Amino acid sequence: MATLTIPFTLSNGATIIAAQHNSNYNDIAAFVNALAAGTNFDTGAIDATDIANGAVTTPKLATSLNLTTPNIGVATATSIASSGNVVYQTTINPQIASYTLLLIDNGCIVEISSATSVNLTVPPNASVAFPVGTTIYILQTGAGQITVVPDGGVTVNATPGLKTRTQWAMASLVKRATNSWILVGDIAV
Repeated sequence: MATLTIPFTLSNGATIIAAQHNSNYNDIAAFVNALAAGTNFDTGAIDATDIANGAVTTPKLATSLNLTTPNIGVATATSIASSGNVVYQTTINPQIASYTLLLIDNGCIVEISSATSVNLTVPPNASVAFPVGTTIYILQTGAGQITVVPDGGVTVNATPGLKTRTQWAMASLVKRATNSWILVGDIAV
């Protein structure tokens, strides 16, 4: 026998469940019509005996629901962003000199604070195998411009250039293919 269970929520918050245990769904339609007419129903819970003997052809009122609130933890001082129903934190990797990207930089902010110009090197896939779609954020917190330097065999496409524009400029590196990246954001020649 097939089982069809349909829950209905009343204006007072109670939930009524209609269960039909055969292929004739006319009882469900009758239930909906009776509900609309204000008919009172059996308030007992549906149990294994009802199901076993096929007696569940009338709606039953679900009288008790136990809900628990999940513990999702406490937010930290780190930046928190939301993507759909997923909460994640963006890690900051602080640097003070020229730097070559590492796999741990995937999804991170590489923050470089230097008084003089520095290079941020993008290594080839053979050295550091970032997955296609990797995004790395670059933040210039010092006076020195950051120049993005593609290592041997790597291409970084950008307009107008491969340098951050000024202090507090931020840009994003996105991997498009095995050794192909784009740089977008607050960049200059």
